[in-house]
This record gives sequence, C-alpha cells and structure tokens, in this order.
Amino acid sequence: MSIQLQVLKLRSLALALSVLLITSACGGGSETTESPVVIDPVGTTVPVLTTGTVGLFLTDAPTDEFSAIKLNVTQAILIGDDDGQQVLFEGSEPIDLLDLENFNEPIIFGEVEVGMYTKLRLVINDLELVRHDGSSESPKLPANGKIDLLDSSGFNVLPGRTLMIAIDIDANKSIKITAAGNSGKYNFRPVVKVKIMDGGLQDKLARVEGTVGEVPDPAGNFVLCDIESPESCVDVMTDGMTSIFNNEGLATNFDSLAQFDPVVVIGRYETDPEIVLNALVLEIGGNAEQVKGKVVSDPVDGQFLLLADDSTNLVIELQPGTKYFDAEGEIAADAVVLAAAVEVEGVKPPKALETDPDLMRAALVFVEAEDDDQIGGTITDSIAEEFRSFELTMSDGTTACARVDAEAYILLVDADNSTVTKGEFTDLAVGDAVDLFGMISEADGCIDANEVIVAVVAAAP
Repeated sequence: MSIQLQVLKLRSLALALSVLLITSACGGGSETTESPVVIDPVGTTVPVLTTGTVGLFLTDAPTDEFSAIKLNVTQAILIGDDDGQQVLFEGSEPIDLLDLENFNEPIIFGEVEVGMYTKLRLVINDLELVRHDGSSESPKLPANGKIDLLDSSGFNVLPGRTLMIAIDIDANKSIKITAAGNSGKYNFRPVVKVKIMDGGLQDKLARVEGTVGEVPDPAGNFVLCDIESPESCVDVMTDGMTSIFNNEGLATNFDSLAQFDPVVVIGRYETDPEIVLNALVLEIGGNAEQVKGKVVSDPVDGQFLLLADDSTNLVIELQPGTKYFDAEGEIAADAVVLAAAVEVEGVKPPKALETDPDLMRAALVFVEAEDDDQIGGTITDSIAEEFRSFELTMSDGTTACARVDAEAYILLVDADNSTVTKGEFTDLAVGDAVDLFGMISEADGCIDANEVIVAVVAAAP
C-alpha cells in the first residue's frame, strides 16, 4: 500500500505554499498577518515560532474473523479547550487495518497553531469487513463516521516541536464488532486508543512505500516520496546497521540504490531537530510483501516452513541481514521457534522450476504476541480501590473477579455520541458494563486486566 506522506518541508516553494494552505485551513481569517518577532541580546530580529508539527499515524491489532477491514480516513481535526479547531488532515486515505498489526502507517505531518488541545476528531467512511470466504459487509457508522477522542488533561503542541499521535484501531478491542441479534449484521462501536508522544514513536515500526525522489547521497541518505503524490516526501537515513535487500530479496549495499527506484523502508521516525525516518530495513524493487502464519518446522540451516494464514506452505529463507522483532523491540533469531505465530516481510523470487517449493526471502520476521484473554459483564460488587479490583457478573450469570493493572488503559466509550474518553480506575462504578482484556491467573482465576473498555450510557439530550 502506498502511504500518503504529507511531510511539510520548507526547502521547496511548493511545500512552503502547502504550509500556508494548511495554516489558513486551521481556522485563520482571510487577513494576512506578519509573524511576531523579538530582538535578541545582540540586536538581531528573530521570528517567534507560533506553530508546531503534528504527525498522525494509524495502527491496529489482529483479528481472526476477517481477512480485511477497510476504511477511508477523510478528516482529522484538533480541537482546543476553547473549541477552536485546527484542521490537521482533509482528503482521502484508504486503509486496510489488518496491514497495520505490527507497523504504524503515517497519514500526515501537518503544521498547526501552538496551544493546548483536548480532543482529536477523526472522520472515516467506507467501512468494509471482508470475510475469509470473500463475502463482505458494510456496517453503518455512528455519528456519520465521526469519532471524538477526548483527553481531559489535554496535550500541548509546542512551538517548533513535533508531536506524534498514534491512533490504535484494534479490530478485536478498539473496534468491537458483534453479531446483532439474529440478523447476521454487524454493529460498529468506536473504541480507539490514542498515544501521544513528543519526540517519536518507539513502540511500533513505520513501514513506508514510495520511490527515491533524488539521487541518493553517498553518505547513505535519500529522499523517499509518495508514489501517488510525488511532492510528499520524507528524508531517510541509513547507517551500518541498516539491512538492505535487492528485488530478489538478497543482501545488497546502498550503492545499488538509484533515483526513481521503488522501495520499502521499515524504521523509526526521529523528530528533533528535523523529521527523518531512520531505516532499519531498506528493500529495493517495489515487490516486497508481507505474509502471516505459523512456524511449522524448526528453523535449521537458515530456513523454516511457514503455514500461511491462507493455508499455503512457504519455505522462509533467512538472510544474513534479516531483522527479528516482537512487540517489545528487536529480538534474537532464536525467538523464531516451532508453532510461533509470525509475520514475514520479504520477497518471493521467481521459481527456477515449476516443481520448486514456494520460497520467500525474509527481510524481517516479526514474532506475534499471544492473544489476551477476554471477559465481559457488569460490575456487580463494591469496588476495592486499594486493590484496584471488583467482581464481575457475566451474561450467563456466572461471576468472575478482576484486577486492573496500574498501567492499564481504561476507555470510556459513548457509542451513541461516538466519543471515546481516556479514563481512570476511579471512573469505574457498580453497574458499568465492561470488557476486560489481559491474562487470567492460574492461581486464583482472576483476570489481571491491561485494558478496560466501559460502555457509557449516553446522556439524554
């Protein structure tokens, strides 16, 4: 999937004009005003920065129920505590959420006015759930596709700084899809987590497709531009730790990279002092792909057999530069073991003979975490704040005990008004309908929850 990178770069007139367009779209009037200035101690006039940059990313977690979950992002708006609005993104960005299990997908880097913001409004449309048999369903979106993500404590956009916002749309948790009665239809309930960081996103890798926009710098740097919008670019930096592969999935070096080459870059964004993508993996040729499945043979002699999710078999050939990751970061190759669930990034080279096995040369192997346990019900007993625990009654009448981790993510979801608010343990009350995700203790059968989703009853108008 080509990623629309609208990175604001002042080095070109066209992109400087895009800054002006974005600023004017952010609630400004039609009058032209000069930027304020100050005089430094030596008498030099210095402009005062009145804007900061916000990077918006999407990510997701897996689901076994569907083969694709497609939607289209049409708008992202920051709203301040005074209800002032800054349009961060407006356009069309089609996404398949199931491509984003282990990666962040950038939507935009946009310049906005500095200040405190308490709400991010996301507008989506064209939601399509594709089943494994190829059939699909398009549930009705609440509030015409508007999802308000609230943070009562607010977040600051600082002058000259870049704030990174990751929107986690989890097909099992964050978008809860359940059969509606006997109709066979699906309901859509917006449950979306937001992670805000100043200085880069460290928890997930970014995977970016594009073309080389300029003749690469011999020092190992180049400009990566979007295929569909070639004026939208980002600087990429490589170093001695970057694994580089050619169009056959074999190791190569930076000197083989040329202007206009299609590439895939996997890495992490750095935002200070400028926005750059530090490459961990660089795949040249534009034919890299991702396959998920189970390891069904012990890795020996640099390869293992993968039973893919589509029930096909693939021989995964590991390369000297293959990278290995899990949700916590880079790992050793010996973490790939029999029965592990993995996602493999790489290239399927042409077969020499038709009878040869299907082969994939791996640039990166991502070892999946085990799925969380899940229970849901109603809080029916007094809540022990000192132990962060309560009793839950489930739909079949049985009870369960629950403990909520100190770092657990608690979301208060008003499905009728399509608002999601980050909550605290003290927001929980007897009678609340909740879904809990975590691990059920073998010692006492209680669930130790790392995430709590609370169904908020909408207030009467």
